[in-house]
Amino acid sequence: MSTPAELLRSETRRYLRGYRNASLCVGLTVGGTHVVEGLRGKGTPPAPDALFSLGALTEVFTTALLSVLVERGELRLDTPLSELIPRGLLVDEAAGRITLEQLATHTSGLPHLPPNLDAAPQNPEDPFGHYSAGLFGEFLRSYRPSRPAPRPHSESFLGMGVLGHALSRRAGVNYGHALRDLVFKPLGMGDTTTRITDEQAPRAMSGHTARGKAVPSWTFPALPGAGAVHSQVGDVLRFLDAHLGRGAPEVVRALKRTQAPRVEAGRARWSLGWTVTRQQGREVLWRSSVMGGFVGFLGFVPEADAGVVLLADHGWSLLDALRGRVPVEAPGLTLLSSVKFHPVS
Repeated sequence: MSTPAELLRSETRRYLRGYRNASLCVGLTVGGTHVVEGLRGKGTPPAPDALFSLGALTEVFTTALLSVLVERGELRLDTPLSELIPRGLLVDEAAGRITLEQLATHTSGLPHLPPNLDAAPQNPEDPFGHYSAGLFGEFLRSYRPSRPAPRPHSESFLGMGVLGHALSRRAGVNYGHALRDLVFKPLGMGDTTTRITDEQAPRAMSGHTARGKAVPSWTFPALPGAGAVHSQVGDVLRFLDAHLGRGAPEVVRALKRTQAPRVEAGRARWSLGWTVTRQQGREVLWRSSVMGGFVGFLGFVPEADAGVVLLADHGWSLLDALRGRVPVEAPGLTLLSSVKFHPVS
């Protein structure tokens, strides 16, 4: 039987052949025991504690923050935006009736991207960096839904940004500080942040295109809840462990709430931030991202007490895009289906 480290290397071999200059960090937790590998097809592998931009994986941290605030009695899932965002900023009554659960399940009806994203000069290499609090406020004041929520599931980057904004208003601090105080610190995730510090900077990876060209990191000044989190594999494994029942009790209880499927989403179902599918008869919760020169996957199987994280510093190729696949989704899902045959010893 393969060791866990051998399993990680074998299941990521195809990805590394396709992206030979990519730095990949992959981790596995089974029964609370961690295995972390830094891998690279060509050149020096990354350090196991290398920091990556998580891009759209940020969403599961935003929904975790929502659930922690619910657990603390400070919010309800059906809390409408009108209770959190002033009427002078969110004018339309139908928009004010959108609930936090609808934002977290992408059933709010909000468009995928802000309609006024092009209202100011853009930097193509940082497409959200120019989207300021002022532009975000202009959108909120002008937003008038054509039909009331809930609407059929449709992923909305903007909706997660609105959710992060609403949660930070209730928490009374900015989004990054709310996550730090209510999620990251209780779980011992000291390397997870929305803003890389000077101490962390030497370990922060640069993003790349599929062909290996370095690209600047994306920034999200007005929409941090949609894509601003940076982390490393060991920290994300601790986050998955909390979903599997290990960690600060209040956070563990809150994260359990995020796992129940709530809406249909094509061939899958959707919980609070997670895609929920079945694989070999077991429920799998997972998310993937391709954003700003990084790709990532995280997922867990409650029945197997196991979770997997893959973070890489290369984007995807045209072929991957045509297939609708994030490159690390396939090895991520395969690893989650394999863990029962490869227990950590």
